[in-house]
Amino acid sequence: MKWEKHDKIDSSHLRFFEDWHDKKESDWYNNQFHLSGFCGSVNDPNGLVFHDNKYFIFIQNCPFSILHYNKSWALYTTTDFINYTYEGITLTPSNKYDKDGVFSGSARVNDKGEMEIYYTGNIKFNDIDRTSYTLKAFIDLKKKLVTKELLFECDKTKYTGHFRDPIVFEKNNKLFMMNGAQTYDKKGTLSIHGFENNQWKFIKDVNLDEGFEQHSYMVECPNHFYIDDKEFVFACFEQDAKLKDGSHFVKYRQVEIDNNLNIKFLTDLRKIDLGFDFYAPQVFSNIKDRTIMLGWLGNSKSNPFPKELNTWSNHLTVPRQLTVKGDKMYQYPIKEMDELRFQLIKPSKDSYFYDNGIVEVLASDINNNDFNLSIGNEKKSILLKVENNKFIVDRTNMDYKSEEDLPSILDFGNLKVNDLRVLIDRSCLEIFVNSGEHAISVRFFIKDHSKIKTNLNKLNVYQLEGYNYEWHNRIFKNELKEK
Repeated sequence: MKWEKHDKIDSSHLRFFEDWHDKKESDWYNNQFHLSGFCGSVNDPNGLVFHDNKYFIFIQNCPFSILHYNKSWALYTTTDFINYTYEGITLTPSNKYDKDGVFSGSARVNDKGEMEIYYTGNIKFNDIDRTSYTLKAFIDLKKKLVTKELLFECDKTKYTGHFRDPIVFEKNNKLFMMNGAQTYDKKGTLSIHGFENNQWKFIKDVNLDEGFEQHSYMVECPNHFYIDDKEFVFACFEQDAKLKDGSHFVKYRQVEIDNNLNIKFLTDLRKIDLGFDFYAPQVFSNIKDRTIMLGWLGNSKSNPFPKELNTWSNHLTVPRQLTVKGDKMYQYPIKEMDELRFQLIKPSKDSYFYDNGIVEVLASDINNNDFNLSIGNEKKSILLKVENNKFIVDRTNMDYKSEEDLPSILDFGNLKVNDLRVLIDRSCLEIFVNSGEHAISVRFFIKDHSKIKTNLNKLNVYQLEGYNYEWHNRIFKNELKEK
């Protein structure tokens, strides 16, 4: 079946999606404890919210393509981050305000106990010119229905059509919205709106990189959140550079925002994840006891496609809990991830053998000494090491290689590694250094990897189990509510 970039998705395609899903499930590279789509491509996590005693995880998804074609939102729900229900394709391009893609956005629970979804509708006039609309939606899981309403169009006197990814947050009983935007002189900024007299009004632009200029041509996927009583903002900075030279990173600052939305920066601008395979994270709204983040374990500047990946691409990180030590953000897999540990693996000389391509390594008392940790099989491997006070990830010896999309040598400099936790899945790994002081997301492609070899002495290696899924291959009806 041949698809065009902006073909509409409807129930006639469900059999096709089922076939693609079956092929995906049989693919070695299909990850076992990282969320991806039922089929097709995925990227940004969206609408992360706790509602009706469930965690809602929407993901941008194009079920009929492994490329970033006409974007929709797929939905998973879970109560424990181990057992997931795939609810289907929910928000789809369906009206004159979002016909060329349902782009990213957020969700919140309002005073009535309803879940409100805010998202960007993408409209393209040609290959260059575009506009966007900000919309609100409500979802009915029982009726399999999404109801949408228009909020406002991108202000073309201020911005190009690149205006997207609304995050709505509350301060002092007032609602505010933050969008990523591109000005007419091709500079990235954050656009702030406030909700007054039943409508959204522009307040100001904010340069999150003030004092640490990134020279970005676009800022996208912002987020505002608290860790305990400390306030943070992060966003994705798109820069005109190659991936290996540092384009497309996510960076955060601790802030104080007053009643007039004046922002005081309390820290410098810092990367959330040091890896090249991390982008567009989002924090769950409406969780009171902890702060949980999910990210796209990929990057819009990077599209590696081994020939085996012909029915799906990309995935999310595991959920990470954010904490603060001093003025620095730490992140670590949420405690529920420990439930995936099936058994402790005993070493055979300097090697550990595991099954099904999923394993976890915890190493302590490294004390910044040199070490080697290889993950692979008898012929291929990805190598983690500290050498001459530098922490390096070496992807030179993989089954699939691409210098443009997967730079072989990742040199993270002197991180002073004291302890290490590595979650290893079929085609990705997440590295946490010094109990979450640093996080590094990495994609890799080695078939049938089953062996860890290391000169580290104090470590535990756990065989893991994967997530459990209940699959529902279906598409929700989308309706536009006219004002």
